[in-house]
Amino acid sequence: MNLDARTLILTASLMASAPMNPVSANLAHDAPNPVVQDEDLDNGPNQGSGDGDSPPPKKNRVETKKQRALKPTTAKGTRSQDAELQCLALNIYHEAGAEPYIGKQAVAAVTLNRVKSTAFPTSVCGVVKQRNNKSCQFSWVCQRPNAQPEKDSDAWQDALEIARKALKGQHQDPTHGALYFHATRVKPHWSRVHKKTTRIGGHIFYKPAKKAA
Repeated sequence: MNLDARTLILTASLMASAPMNPVSANLAHDAPNPVVQDEDLDNGPNQGSGDGDSPPPKKNRVETKKQRALKPTTAKGTRSQDAELQCLALNIYHEAGAEPYIGKQAVAAVTLNRVKSTAFPTSVCGVVKQRNNKSCQFSWVCQRPNAQPEKDSDAWQDALEIARKALKGQHQDPTHGALYFHATRVKPHWSRVHKKTTRIGGHIFYKPAKKAA
């Protein structure tokens, strides 16, 4: 075999065993496979829909912030309502625990009538805990401020039920607008200057002789 033949055979052998030249390779394999991309989109979150891991549209984010902003107010409002219910129920329990059901309703009505009047505080707890000088508007607040009701007693359950309904406006006012009351066994001096509206159980109820504010 001459030199030229051996050279050609050696050259051919080297070319067959050498790696493929990247320049001559199929360029389509260098780019992402579109089929794989489609499968990834189908199996992953729906991009742009606001679902999954994608950020929601701007409008939805604003609404979410508004909802979050309302939560503290809602929680605060709930706590306030619970406090009003507790104050009203305690007033009914201590002032009319031994009274008939309508007598308990009457004490609730007087309490709420005071809330509506400009002559008294604007909240149930404010009315119940109001003091004039060193005296209390409701005697139990001064005499037994920390007295706890018997939670399982009928008197406390009645007080809670009446307080809930009264706060929702589900009870009529059996006192006809009274702002004051006293036990039948006493006759305070102020009873002479107010107009008697009714007597219920062991209490007599009054409102100002002139229309209250």
